[in-house]
Amino acid sequence: MREDRLLRLLFLVMCCVVALAGCASKQPKTVPLAPVEEQEAKTLWADFGSAKRPQALDADIRLQWDVLGSKGGVGASLLVQRPALVRVSANDPLGRTLILAVADASAFTMVDNRSGHAYQGSIHSRFWRSRVPAAVTPWDLLPLLGGFLAEREGGEAAPSRDEAGRGIWYQWRDERKQEHYVLLDRESGTMRQRLLFDKRGNQQLVLHYADYRTEDGGDFYWPARLRISGQAITGTLSVQVERVFSCSPQEAAAFRVVPPPHFTVERVD
Repeated sequence: MREDRLLRLLFLVMCCVVALAGCASKQPKTVPLAPVEEQEAKTLWADFGSAKRPQALDADIRLQWDVLGSKGGVGASLLVQRPALVRVSANDPLGRTLILAVADASAFTMVDNRSGHAYQGSIHSRFWRSRVPAAVTPWDLLPLLGGFLAEREGGEAAPSRDEAGRGIWYQWRDERKQEHYVLLDRESGTMRQRLLFDKRGNQQLVLHYADYRTEDGGDFYWPARLRISGQAITGTLSVQVERVFSCSPQEAAAFRVVPPPHFTVERVD
């Protein structure tokens, strides 16, 4: 695999989303709810929004891609923590770390063990923004991965019934004028799909969630499979959560990485 492709895929792991900017709008097909259904939908949404949220995720995942004729997969260890802390390592088949990256609300460090080189810079840098979708902030990552809402998100969502009978869609517009659609399963109350459109109506994110599970002895349901597809990437990306170790916050030291002394360090902008 080319180095730049692996670097880009690592950043995709960190976000687990792909920006589909410029795609034609594809809002979900819905039908109005009957009065009784509307009350049921409001209760379902209120329960979903008030559910206890995990503050962290420590898991082994596998990323698979089929993009522009390139197919492959890579195992990774992922640690994400509220409000905006990320640690991810891409590993070879023997479990050895190929690339390790950490990021917070302002800066990132990425260490490439294959080349003995490290990158450091701001999350507002061109280097970061060329690899991480602008629609995604570090604060968004855990809710997007876990299929739940951030605090105070979607309070004024308007419900409608999915035309194909898959559940209830909820639509709202945030302070950045981005339009959100969330599909909830009426039986389980879990998120099945999430769409994000920018203020011009271009489709930014499409996420499909499936196979919710709990950590061993834990209280939180987590989607074991996350699928991202779209016209702009000409293919499919899939994230499979192979094992959840914990949803408990970790020490701050887990999100700090110091490159070995013999590595070269490049400041990027």
